Amino acid sequence: MTTKNNILNALRRESLTVIQLCEHLGVTRNAINVQLKQLEAEGRVRRKKGMQTGVPGKPAITYEAAPGSEDATSKAYPVFLMGLISTLRKKLNPDEMLNVLDETGRNLARTAGLSASADFNDDLSRVMKVADSMGASTEAIAVPGGIMVRNYSCPVGGAVRSEPCLCVTLAALFSEATGKPVTERCLRDDRLICQYFIEIEKELKEKFLNSLPGQK
Repeated sequence: MTTKNNILNALRRESLTVIQLCEHLGVTRNAINVQLKQLEAEGRVRRKKGMQTGVPGKPAITYEAAPGSEDATSKAYPVFLMGLISTLRKKLNPDEMLNVLDETGRNLARTAGLSASADFNDDLSRVMKVADSMGASTEAIAVPGGIMVRNYSCPVGGAVRSEPCLCVTLAALFSEATGKPVTERCLRDDRLICQYFIEIEKELKEKFLNSLPGQK
């Protein structure tokens, strides 16, 4: 395991100072400080109130694992997701399966506070940021009939290779957030490239084009 994971695992058990972490892990203070800064920036570790050590001066800072970091190093999600999809396939017919995946995507949008407004460009920007926060790397380009959102880093790529139907979920996420019909047109050859076609009116497309960098 890496030093970062070792620190996180130690702090899940108890709150520790930098010196205590050095003693527990047999790592230099500098190495501990570097990893702690990264863990704090990622929101996986937080500082507690100063603990009096008995030594005159400023109390030592203690660190603890932040709430929500319990599964930060988990590798169970892909396995769990594939097991869940396999079970759903056995329980549901194809139409029911698609309905469940569609509603899942729409629930993701609602949970993230995304809803269609009068400003399509803002809606699109917000949902793209949410997708990127899940591990995507999106861009939007104008194509005949609407906008194509491309994603070069599929958040659930491992599962999609076995279960292409999962792409329906992200299509529904974009549809719920923008209020527009969205169709998945993903490429699943050697590399996965997610593509979501958003059908919009000519006027909205012109506004989108005018909002691009370099456009007046």
